[in-house]
This record gives sequence, structure tokens and C-alpha cells, in this order.
Amino acid sequence: MSRAEQIADELRMRIVTGRLRPGDAVPSTRAIMRDHNVAMATASRVLSLLQADGLIESVPGRGSVVLAPDGGDPAVLTADGVVSAAVAIADAESLAAVSMRRLASALEIPTMAVYRYVPSREQLEFAMVDRVLGEVRAPNASGQWRADLEAAATSMWATMVRHPWLAGALSMTRPAAMPQAMPLAESMLSALHAAGLDPVQAFTDYLGLLNLIRAVGLTLEPELADAAETGMSNDEWMDTQVAELRRLTPPDRFPNMRRIMEVGYPYDPEVLLTSALRRFLDGIESSVS
Repeated sequence: MSRAEQIADELRMRIVTGRLRPGDAVPSTRAIMRDHNVAMATASRVLSLLQADGLIESVPGRGSVVLAPDGGDPAVLTADGVVSAAVAIADAESLAAVSMRRLASALEIPTMAVYRYVPSREQLEFAMVDRVLGEVRAPNASGQWRADLEAAATSMWATMVRHPWLAGALSMTRPAAMPQAMPLAESMLSALHAAGLDPVQAFTDYLGLLNLIRAVGLTLEPELADAAETGMSNDEWMDTQVAELRRLTPPDRFPNMRRIMEVGYPYDPEVLLTSALRRFLDGIESSVS
């Protein structure tokens, strides 16, 4: 994020939280230069970003002032309603399609009004992910650790199928602390502890299981996009590649690849996940038996 974007975010937050109200003057270019020790071009860029968002306007004799929100359905214009609208766009089009402008258009409000409910694109995405993670049903402990993990994984997968963008939005290396993710984490860790794993190994296997589900989930959104673009299912597309694959895999060099080509492979991400999950849990079971 550039310095201009950082300063714009600070001012945006002041507008969203009401510290700068409609009609209030925002810091001038010179004030931004002085307060943040930046060049004129950077300060001008800050005001341009806020104006492009529809948060401020230039008034002769007064400089830049905060615009008042306008339009929209009062029943939808809540933080919860705005996040719901963003989730609907992502489900239908992709996470990349969810911009503040696109969201404002869907809500039929100026772009600046969106920022009054979600202060930034980053916080919007956080809220979207947290929202849909709340759909994952963490099973109550049944006394059968494997069944509990299977139930948790199945619920997580079902949520990814409903929201194909979710897998790509999840970070496994630097995850955010999301309230709605905690019940699932606690349930899965409880099951792994019940299996007899120590805390470190339990957490390692918990992360491994999440990464397994996420990895298969990452194929969902691209496949939907490819199907929409080509008008072909995965199997239909693969049929168009058979001749080239045969050319690249002469049987004397790639006998195993040719075997599966002769048999055929009906790709199904759910079958892939079910098989991988079973083998993952078989490994845990064998290690504790």
C-alpha cells in the first residue's frame, strides 16, 4: 500500500466513524504535507482517492468537504446488509468482482456510502470470510473422534461449495483472528486430542486437514469460471485434449499415464476430497493405535 493510500485510509476512517461529519472540511493538501511529511504530489493523491470514492467534494472557497450519504434501501443499509450483498456478488461473480464501486452499484448508493458501513476493502473481505465461516457447523463431541472430524470437514467443504471464492480468501500462513472460525477450530482440536494426540501434533494435523480441504476448494472457482467461458464441463474439455496428451505420453516412456488415459478419469472434486480425507484420517488412526 502506497503512502497516499495509507493516509487516505486514515482520513476515510475519520469520515466513517463520524469524526469528520458531512459538510466538515477535510485537511488541505498543505495540511496533509505538513502533518504527514509528504510531498505535494502525495498529498494531492490522497484527496483524489477520497474524491474518487465519493467521500468528499471540492467546494469553492472552502476546499474539500465531506459529502452526505444519499439513497439506498434503509432495510439493506446496515453493516450486516452490506456484507450480505458483497457475499452475494462474490458467490455469483467471484471475489475479485467485489469492489466498493460494484457493491455501491448493487446497493444503489454512492460509493462513499459503502465506507460508512465497511471502512475499507480489506475489512470488507475480512467480514465476508468471517460471515461465511459462521455457516460451518462444528459438531458436538460424540466420543468418536474420527466421525467428528469427518463431520467438521464435510461441513467446511459444503460451505466452500456454496461460496467457491472462500478457499482462495483463506490464508493458512498468516490467518486473521476471525470469531466465526473459533468454534470449528475448537471442535477439530477437541477431536484430535480425543484421538490421543499431544497439543503440538493435534494442531499440526488440524492445519494439515484444513490445508487439504482448502487445496481441493481452490479448484472450485476457477472451474466455474472456465466452464462459463468455454461452455464445457471439465470432462468435455478434457476430451478435447486427449489427442495432444497421447502425443506427449508415448507408452514406452509414460506407461502409467497411458493406463489412466485408457481407463478414463471422471474428475470430481468431492470424490477427490473424500478419498484424501479418508487416507488422512487413516494415517492418524494408525499412528495412535
